[in-house]
Amino acid sequence: MAHDPEQADDGTKKGPWLLELRSSNGFILATWWNSFIFAVFGAAILIGSPICGWIADRTPNRSVSFYTGLLILLAATVLFGVAKASWVLLISRLCQGLSAAITYTVGLALLVVTVGRDNIGQWMGTALSSSSFGLIVSPLLGGIVYAKAGYMAVFGMAMGLIIFDILMRLVMIEKKTAAKHRPTEALTTDNNFYGTFTTQDEARDEQSDNARAPNEPRNQAESTQLLSNGHYEPARTKGRMPTILVLLGIPRLLAAIYGIFVNVSILAAFDGVLPLYVKSLFGWNSLNAGLIFLCLAVPALTGPLVGKLSDKTGPRWIAVAGCALTAPPLILLRLVAHDSVEQKFLLCAMLICCGFTLILVVSPVAADLSAVVEEKEKADPDAFGPGGAYAQAFSLFNCAMAAATLFGPVVAGALVERYGWGTMTAAMGIFAFSGAIPSFFYTGGWIYAKET
Repeated sequence: MAHDPEQADDGTKKGPWLLELRSSNGFILATWWNSFIFAVFGAAILIGSPICGWIADRTPNRSVSFYTGLLILLAATVLFGVAKASWVLLISRLCQGLSAAITYTVGLALLVVTVGRDNIGQWMGTALSSSSFGLIVSPLLGGIVYAKAGYMAVFGMAMGLIIFDILMRLVMIEKKTAAKHRPTEALTTDNNFYGTFTTQDEARDEQSDNARAPNEPRNQAESTQLLSNGHYEPARTKGRMPTILVLLGIPRLLAAIYGIFVNVSILAAFDGVLPLYVKSLFGWNSLNAGLIFLCLAVPALTGPLVGKLSDKTGPRWIAVAGCALTAPPLILLRLVAHDSVEQKFLLCAMLICCGFTLILVVSPVAADLSAVVEEKEKADPDAFGPGGAYAQAFSLFNCAMAAATLFGPVVAGALVERYGWGTMTAAMGIFAFSGAIPSFFYTGGWIYAKET
């Protein structure tokens, strides 16, 4: 009989839900408090992402927003490391959520305007698979460092990575900023994303706009009222819907958001229930439970290859295959029900299969999200305004991931507790397959568009 992880040596329930918080008084927090601080983190992302996206689309230099996000993250990490009171912990988690909202939203928008549509899938795959790999591997590394060097060493490692990231941002130059200083290259680029020049005529227009006096209007329609300070007030487009609402009204974009929601929900569900399950079933310690996540992390490194394939063949069928093929190994995980070597191999094999199928979803839907914005702007140049909508589109993408990190563990944990491991894996398999339906109809464009 497997050892009950909730059973203490004296036969009483020890309560694994207790979280020991570093404190001068050594007090402990119950599971609701642990859940609450995770909810604060998710809420900060959900609320902050649309706001950060709106600001980024109206900021001439997005790298400033990036610096701000990283500095907030550095401060939050320090607070988290030295926290000896619950309110300090809450503030640190709130700041971490806000930082995630900024860096994900602005970072993905910067990626889009830099690499161009022809290679967006490959580079989205690189960025998001690296993120997934980090999310999966970081608890393992943190556990090893904690065991070998202690509590503060974990936060020292994190702060070192953040400082390195800030230094890397110092040498980053936005493409549109570089184009102003290298007009010859700007004239030859074929990138047709916001922040770059699409044609030679547009490049010349941009250069002439820069040369125009600051208070001189571009054309009569653009400025109809002369203010008392001698500057012209640009005419505003009347009746334009907020960009977020415009984006949410595009089924193709909603399909991309749902695809990433399904993907991250499944990964987050594993993060919430898998360590406890293998600990209770196999008697594994924390290190062994962490190592099992390598079965999901290693396949994530194939993201750039999937993105490159998506760039060549289109995103639809890759995303559909990713969602549909994730269902069988998830359902087959119900067969892992007792302690044996064969069962451990089966668990690893099914997790590896899930890793390879889940990564098929990420790059195509992320690349398609940027394509949605581009095509909407071509069809209706006034839909989003002069700042474009890439940052706001990826803010919705970020919101979906944040919601998934809350949804996945909560639902999976509830299913395991009430109905058992087998029911949970079956439900996750059906949920994974559901992502294939909107992808089939909308990813890459409405499937029947050519027939109508």
